[in-house]
Amino acid sequence: MIPYQRAIFTAFMVIVALQMHCLAQVGVQKVAVRQNRRTKENAPAIIDQTTGKRITMAQYNQLINENPYAYHLVPDYDEFGQPSSYTLRVSTDEERETHQFRDRDPARQPKAGQLIAPFRMAGINGKTYRSADLVGQLTILSFWISLDKPFWTEKQANDLADALQAYHSDKPPVVLGVLNSEPPKVNLDGLLPFVAIPNAYGFHSKYHITSIPTFIVIDSAGRVMATIQGANSFGRLKSVLATASQ
Repeated sequence: MIPYQRAIFTAFMVIVALQMHCLAQVGVQKVAVRQNRRTKENAPAIIDQTTGKRITMAQYNQLINENPYAYHLVPDYDEFGQPSSYTLRVSTDEERETHQFRDRDPARQPKAGQLIAPFRMAGINGKTYRSADLVGQLTILSFWISLDKPFWTEKQANDLADALQAYHSDKPPVVLGVLNSEPPKVNLDGLLPFVAIPNAYGFHSKYHITSIPTFIVIDSAGRVMATIQGANSFGRLKSVLATASQ
C-alpha cells in the first residue's frame, strides 16, 4: 500500500511524465480550463460557490491575478474523466499558506450499494470500456500510479492474479488498471492481470482515490460491491470475489 501523496511525490522525482502533478495547483487548473475550452459556447462552466452564478474566464483570471492563492477551482468530472465544469471556492487559511489544495475526500469514495458514477475509459488495447455496456458482468477498477518500476512489481502482479482466481463464473470479470501516468515504457501486453487505462488521472480524482492500490468492485447490476484500500487490500479483494461467486 502506497500513500497517495507520497507516491505522487516519488513519481515526480522518477517519472518525467508526472511532473505536471507537482506544479502549483492554480497554474495547473488555469491550463486545464483553457485546454477544455474548445469554443466560447462549450467551455466548461465556472460557478462561483458563494453566489451560485457563472463567471467568465476573464473574471476568473482577474481574481487569480490579484491573489493567485485566494481561490481554488474544484473540477466536476464527466464520464470521460475530464472536467465538465468547475466550482470556484475561497481557499482556506491553510491552503493560502501552503499553496496546496486537496479535493479528494475518502468519505466521497464509491460506497457499497451505490450505482457507480458513469465512466468511459480508453484501454491501451484500443477498446473503450463504458460502465453502461458492462452491466451484466462483474467489473473491477484497480487504481495504480504507473506500470513502470518501482510502482509496479512482479509481486503486485502475482498478488492481484491470485485474488482474481477467487472469482468463479461463466463470465470472467472485466478488470481495468486505471493508471495515473502514460502507458508503460516496456511492452507488457499479455503480462498484465488487467487492461491498462493510461492517462487516467481524472478518474483517480473523480472517485476520490487517496491511496494505491485501490479496488472498486462493481456487480453485474452496476452497483458497487466494495471499495478496498489499506492493509491487506489483496486479501480483502479475494474475499469479496469469493463471495461474489456464490
